[in-house]
Amino acid sequence: MTDFAMDAPAFIRPAAPWPRRRTPSLLTALRLLRDNPITAFAAVAYDAPSLEIGRGRKRVTLVNDPADIEQVLVRNAERYAKSDQQQRRLKPALKDGLLTAEGDEWRSARRVAAPLFSPRAIAALSSDMRFAADAMARRWLERADDTPLDLSAEFQRLTYEIVSRTVFSGALDEDRVRIHASMAIYFDTLGRIDVASVLGLPKWWPSLSAVRARPSLRVFRGVVDRVVRERSAAPGREAADLLDRLMRAPDPVTGRTLPTHAVADNVLTFLSAGHETTGNALAWILYLLALFPEAEARIREELEGLSGATPDREAIERLTFSRAVVNEAMRLYPPAPFIGREALEADELSGQRIARGDEVVISPWIVHRRRALWDEPDQFRPERFLPGAPEIPRGAFIPFGLGPRICIGQGFALQEILIVLARILPAFRFTLAAPEKVFPQARITLQPAGLWMTVRPT
Repeated sequence: MTDFAMDAPAFIRPAAPWPRRRTPSLLTALRLLRDNPITAFAAVAYDAPSLEIGRGRKRVTLVNDPADIEQVLVRNAERYAKSDQQQRRLKPALKDGLLTAEGDEWRSARRVAAPLFSPRAIAALSSDMRFAADAMARRWLERADDTPLDLSAEFQRLTYEIVSRTVFSGALDEDRVRIHASMAIYFDTLGRIDVASVLGLPKWWPSLSAVRARPSLRVFRGVVDRVVRERSAAPGREAADLLDRLMRAPDPVTGRTLPTHAVADNVLTFLSAGHETTGNALAWILYLLALFPEAEARIREELEGLSGATPDREAIERLTFSRAVVNEAMRLYPPAPFIGREALEADELSGQRIARGDEVVISPWIVHRRRALWDEPDQFRPERFLPGAPEIPRGAFIPFGLGPRICIGQGFALQEILIVLARILPAFRFTLAAPEKVFPQARITLQPAGLWMTVRPT
């Protein structure tokens, strides 16, 4: 088995901020949290099982221990709600979608949506994924020159095309570009950490970012609401996409279908959450493969074995090294760098009391880079995820979260990533234009800033 960390030159460290020597002052921390929160943490945050990182109107605790993470997200999940920080940014757009709903409303929506993301249902979408990937490949082949491409933007466009077509089929053809642009503006505007929430200010405290984001919110929310209303008025049409199936699927407990507003909330959740995270993941994977050519050669060889076919479930299971690369990329660059929870009742984590109203922050970015959990955590080593590798503790690898609120679309995302890689890696060579300029930028998702690559046919 090739150990890429050993074979690669020792100085190759995939882009990441170095932990600070000491905890920054309050004003410096607020500035860093606003600009790029993963740069705000001192080395102690990567070593401690838990750490108090804020005490304003509410106490904020960073939780790093896998057992405590499992307690918050799995065993005692009912004692915690989504954090105020997350809700301030997402609730205005997603309302009561799966990412933001709580209680019975969330449970009902999850039960209704779960069959739509079963392995069998996801496998049926593979041709749509291949079609979009091939369209992107044709666009690359038709370029007049080989000037570097903004790879993150390319994959954002691709994954948006895939998810919009699987959710809405052709219903958004006229509005697709406008919706994508307005969503990008909205989530970029509100993507920065809300300092008012960090300071524990009341929810009614005015937010300039929220005011700036309202025009773009009205655009994409208005179109989605209109499409859902039109579908509701045509109940006899054939179920052609996820929207149709979501509208008709009964809750297995109550027997009722979701109300129209909940359908709109959830398809918008699928549309927004379902493309940015996957687009970022694809960009990070190509970045890492460009840094580590031995890994690229091995994954290319494995994918070429598909002989041009769209991989089915069995074929995907056989892509052991490709899946290991995807997992290792998501360890180094998790789709969402922070998971926030607010305690609804008292709890205890590693002997530390968590009071009702306290906030708990779980950072996949930090947990995935703890020396206590990972050997050489800053190195790219796909073999961590190959058969026969040491078992990874539950709670130590959480790119999609954990427990009842684990990302419902993780199977969709993994199939999409592998199909896209299978279509483009055998056909193109990717070269970093300026590797020193690549840097992880934490917003709601973890974005690859400065990732430009030259893309040439093989």
